[in-house]
Amino acid sequence: MELTKLGWNSDLQQQFAPHYAKGLIPARVAVENKHFFSVWTADAELLAQVSGKCFHEARRSNSKLPKVGDWVAVKLVPNEEKAVIQAILPRRTQLSRKMAGHGATEHILATNIDTAFMVTAADLSFDAVCLEQMLVVAHESGARPVVVLNKIDLCDDLDAKLAAATRVAGGASVLAACALTGRGVKNLSQLIKPGDTAVFIGTSGVGKSSLINRLYGEDIQATVEVRTNDAKGRHTTSWREMIFLPQGGVVIDTPGMREFHIWIANEGSKQAFPEVEALSPHCRFRDCTHTKEKKCAVLEALAVGTLPRARYDSFIKLQLEIRYLHEAEKRASRQARKKSGRVARRAFSREN
Repeated sequence: MELTKLGWNSDLQQQFAPHYAKGLIPARVAVENKHFFSVWTADAELLAQVSGKCFHEARRSNSKLPKVGDWVAVKLVPNEEKAVIQAILPRRTQLSRKMAGHGATEHILATNIDTAFMVTAADLSFDAVCLEQMLVVAHESGARPVVVLNKIDLCDDLDAKLAAATRVAGGASVLAACALTGRGVKNLSQLIKPGDTAVFIGTSGVGKSSLINRLYGEDIQATVEVRTNDAKGRHTTSWREMIFLPQGGVVIDTPGMREFHIWIANEGSKQAFPEVEALSPHCRFRDCTHTKEKKCAVLEALAVGTLPRARYDSFIKLQLEIRYLHEAEKRASRQARKKSGRVARRAFSREN
């Protein structure tokens, strides 16, 4: 397979020059399964592991290990369909969320992506708040966010659901689709050009794998029916996986999540709430929190009704979450430095 079909370009070629000099070859991570990876080179699909040096450098942060979508430099294992990952090229974009139940820990879902399809369902499981959080994460990643309202065949009032999704989309495109009938799927495929990478994210049961099957043209991803009483589903994708589409481009399927937690966001929160960002320059104070300050343009818009209360409440909640994550990350960083100092002092004592 030509590497350009996987997204290889002249910038990556230039970045890889030092690795070529060491006899390494470029590959892209297609599947991540704990410490084993499936990587694509120009010639084959190989089973790979990280080198000892890479693994040692990743001890403090799991984000330093290879992730699906990463471009890596690999050394081939002679006479075997295996490789050793020696280095990871800089990530152009990175889609992350907070790992559930692990404090302030980053969980990278995919890297080097062009489009993030945030899939929600038009049935009883539609959740505007979760969609807002996914939009923040997508904006922060640097990829183009697109909202996909799937399962429109189960919706009695599609216009109302589209309006609800559009209200929280923050300027992102909103597309309606039905994986069961194929309606609207062509619009998705037109957004994935040869060499592009798209990722599908969403909670369990919204139909991400079914949409990918439609894009591919046959069932390559396992799917299960959701419960009819509450429209809940369980995830069928157990690990992140990159799939090459016959018409060009690649898509990354991600496991369904019971809940979606944002990771630390800066620009992403601004882009997800453009109406608040547009009002902020008119506030009296540059560092206005939009909660109690006098002559706050955001509070004034809220008072007269030009800024919906639901959007304002979501924005304030988001800012509190981001502040908490920043503080938690600082505490974790201080604890890591203290631990590293203690280890160094003990090593020095043993040597002397």
